[in-house]
Amino acid sequence: MNHARPSPSRAFTLIELLVVIAIIAILASLLFPALGRAKDKGKSAKCQNNLRQLGLAALLYDEDYQVYPIGWPSADLQSVPLPPIWYRQLQPYLGRATNVSGGGVFVCPSSLQKGRPDERIANALREGGFWGFLAYAQNGNINNGRRDVGSKNVQDPVATLLYADTDGWDACLYPDKEVGANVCYRHSGGNERSSETERGVTGNKAPKGRANAVFVDTHVELRRAFPRRLFTLEQD
Repeated sequence: MNHARPSPSRAFTLIELLVVIAIIAILASLLFPALGRAKDKGKSAKCQNNLRQLGLAALLYDEDYQVYPIGWPSADLQSVPLPPIWYRQLQPYLGRATNVSGGGVFVCPSSLQKGRPDERIANALREGGFWGFLAYAQNGNINNGRRDVGSKNVQDPVATLLYADTDGWDACLYPDKEVGANVCYRHSGGNERSSETERGVTGNKAPKGRANAVFVDTHVELRRAFPRRLFTLEQD
């Protein structure tokens, strides 16, 4: 009786295997940046939602008190244990108490930094800006050392910003190309050191990407530059 001999199984040759590996590497190099961009866009969208909520909260605060929250307290208020300041004053409009500093929508999901030594988290990254609870700042021309500026003083609501991305060091925001310029262009390729003023944030400095901002009329923009005209209350 004749038995048919089984045909030998065919294995990949070394060259074929290398070609497959090369194709996988090429596909990965194309896919990973696209995934990174998609992830960044998702975080940027959440950041914009945060800022829109802050803008609406400031609008409600202004309706109640006829002024905006305090950007930075005047000298007579700085000795108070918890001085009134915008990232506390807006909390009741967001469902929290005024003894809570920032957190929640005050934190951009892209605001990744190494913690300070006292936080004891080694080299781990965490959200929340330099102090761990704030990643936005209020327009430095609005109640910075005073408490009498409200929507009544804003002549150009569409082109006057309220809050925008920062590295979390300052409570107030200052224009590009000026002393203390601190808009943080962390989105679209930037990071926590992508601002014009160094504030002690550790890590590699990425180039300027884009920054989110909410304006007095509560619309939100993702921008490449923040000139002085966006900070002034007058019609530019």
